[in-house]
Amino acid sequence: MEIRSSYPDYKTIRQWALQGYLPREGAEGKELWANRYCQDKYMYYSPDEVCAATKEQLYEYFGPEREHRNTLAREKLLKKRKLEKEEAKRLLKLEQDEMIRNAVQPYIERIVELQRIIKAISSDEASETGSQTIVIDTETTGLDPEKDELLQVSIIDSNGDMLFNSYFKPCVKSWDSAQRVNGISPDMVQDAPRISDRIIDINTLLCGAKKIIGYNTSFDIGFLANNGVCVPQDAEIVDVMADFAPIYGEYSEHYGDYKWQKLTTAASYYGYDWNCHPYGAHNSLADCYATLYVYNKIYSH
Repeated sequence: MEIRSSYPDYKTIRQWALQGYLPREGAEGKELWANRYCQDKYMYYSPDEVCAATKEQLYEYFGPEREHRNTLAREKLLKKRKLEKEEAKRLLKLEQDEMIRNAVQPYIERIVELQRIIKAISSDEASETGSQTIVIDTETTGLDPEKDELLQVSIIDSNGDMLFNSYFKPCVKSWDSAQRVNGISPDMVQDAPRISDRIIDINTLLCGAKKIIGYNTSFDIGFLANNGVCVPQDAEIVDVMADFAPIYGEYSEHYGDYKWQKLTTAASYYGYDWNCHPYGAHNSLADCYATLYVYNKIYSH
């Protein structure tokens, strides 16, 4: 495998262009791996294969990139205008939200108090059992915790024992886009409880956690927090997706960082067998088991 580090003077066209050079006519270049983990080859050119470029040539070369930036700027402007139009609606909704907060505040205060009591009682038990690490995963009707709803929440411990697993019935009637991913249909949650019916159970499990593991953990915690779950401020939050990205090694020049990979990709990378548990990928309980497996593989080395 020929990798970039073996040819330190070689650069991609864009890297040369940033220094004011472009490949000579007829330059053949050399296909190399960016690093040993990269899944794609890129064309690199030696110093002998490039020459100084004119301003016009560089302007033409960077044209597509410049157009991409202009497109992003236009999209940003359109988004800004859309947000301005929604501001009036938001102000109206603030009054409604205030009424809701006033109605549920006594329950939130009671939950916090119960957490304090349960944490004090269970601290000795947790130290004896060593079960202070949990793995969480959720399935939702969409990607926005402010607008979309929870369909399923699953929690297991570091030994793989299931602590919590439940479907939830949302207020919306359908979620076609999300259903195509997670496979959870309206019929499957028709008789399920509301998230408010089980929020105390979830809070009880989280209040004693010292480490919370997930795959894109901030996504799950965002939805849980928006539904009244209180995540301990002193808990260590581990995002296996972020930890796996540099191991997989697919670098994005656009973002200047390693690309995040799907859980199925990470599980396949370590040879995980989805059939070892009776649930398919994207069921949140199955994803908990897969996340724990990948976590153990990463940190066992």
